[in-house]
Amino acid sequence: MSRDRSRCPNCGERVLPLAAGCAICGADLDPKRWDTGPSLLQRIGSWFGAISFGPRVSVSTFVIGAIVVYLLLQFL
Repeated sequence: MSRDRSRCPNCGERVLPLAAGCAICGADLDPKRWDTGPSLLQRIGSWFGAISFGPRVSVSTFVIGAIVVYLLLQFL
């Protein structure tokens, strides 16, 4: 359930985005408590984005490397 960040969580009165406290009831409005962080989907997308900027490997090099690794693992 998402909270409305433009309202006081205690009394429901409208508050400014940068307010440190509610002017009506005096409730502490710490925006860090409302931050839930990135979702699982955003974290997975970020991870794939990070690994995709690595060194470019051509398809033929990848296939040859996979075959070599497969053959080496057969002897272990």
